[in-house]
Amino acid sequence: MNERPDQPTDIIIVGTAHISEESIEEVRRTIETERPDVVAVELDPGRYQALTHPEQTGASVKDILSSGRLYHFLVHWLLAYVQNKLGSEVGVKPGSEMLSAIEAAQQFGASVALVDRDINVTIARFWSKMRFIEKLRMLIALLGLTTSNEEIDLKEITNDDVISQLVNELRQFSPSAARVLVDERDAYLAGNLLKLRGRVVAVVGAGHKEGIKHYLDHPNLIPPLEELSTVPKRRVNLTKIAGAVFLLLIAGLFALILFSGAPLGVLLLAFGYWFALHAVFCGGFATASRSHPLAIAASAGYGGFSPFIPLPFLKVGVIAGLIEAGKRPPTTDDFTGITKVSSLRELLSNKLFRILLVAVAVNIGSSLATFIALLVIFPMTGVNAFDILHQAFSHVVGGLA
Repeated sequence: MNERPDQPTDIIIVGTAHISEESIEEVRRTIETERPDVVAVELDPGRYQALTHPEQTGASVKDILSSGRLYHFLVHWLLAYVQNKLGSEVGVKPGSEMLSAIEAAQQFGASVALVDRDINVTIARFWSKMRFIEKLRMLIALLGLTTSNEEIDLKEITNDDVISQLVNELRQFSPSAARVLVDERDAYLAGNLLKLRGRVVAVVGAGHKEGIKHYLDHPNLIPPLEELSTVPKRRVNLTKIAGAVFLLLIAGLFALILFSGAPLGVLLLAFGYWFALHAVFCGGFATASRSHPLAIAASAGYGGFSPFIPLPFLKVGVIAGLIEAGKRPPTTDDFTGITKVSSLRELLSNKLFRILLVAVAVNIGSSLATFIALLVIFPMTGVNAFDILHQAFSHVVGGLA
């Protein structure tokens, strides 16, 4: 490292596997030998709190469902679940090496520095920068890992060649994910390490070790940390645009039927099919999720209105999830235990997972009902939607001529 007057006198980086007994021993041995002034750990305040006080929960169910963070939370849960699954196979709790570092720092009189980026920011940036195909491939891969019985040699997991290979595979699998999960955090971790003073032992995942060293040797390459701590807003959000266009299409087609001169009975029949399909699909998916009867009734009754409402916190899945949470509120054990389950039965008995399952399932049911309704309603009512659209377009063009 090119030392400058405003930099720490020395930074010793310990690259660990988060579920390795050997890493725990190496961390403690290094701190005991080096006697640093500061022990820096790859944690943010939220994860530090979760590790040191697991009985205290973070975000509420209402926050998760109504803030649009539902899918971010599910990705975070899948990542944590896979890590806990691997850790259970070797009898090591994920994060044990960080706890060991914190305990050793306290024992030997060193201060503890939390140098990682907020996990919520990382997941949000991770999700927003990934293309749809990357998201789909990642979810399939994570779901595959949850059911995989393949054994992993954890003794090799901190080997430099193995780590380089894994990072390169991640870059090929999802370049966007690699940039957010590896490169950005390498820079963020290095930037925070450079703010410390005295002799520092940094305990980080093995995949970050080389990247951090690179940034420590070339600090001018580190972007402003504030820039890495914000969730970028796309100037053009294709998902929101597609949703708005789809919403206008649905409302527009019903309006065109109304003003096309179609008999009132045809219009009522179209609405009847629309609400019946949504009641069946939304209520059916809620029932399949074993949700509370009131959540099932709300899903069936409200499902037909949900596609016309652009506000995410008023979507039918969110409403069903909130009702489920109100009738069967999750406990602290449900929050802390959601990543520790070892079977499908245990997972389904977790109230927090059940709430998330209900919300996602009912939203899927609503989407399926909408697509089927558009394909079925108009042919069954005898109204040709394409003729109506053509006539409307002709009137608009004629009025402009």
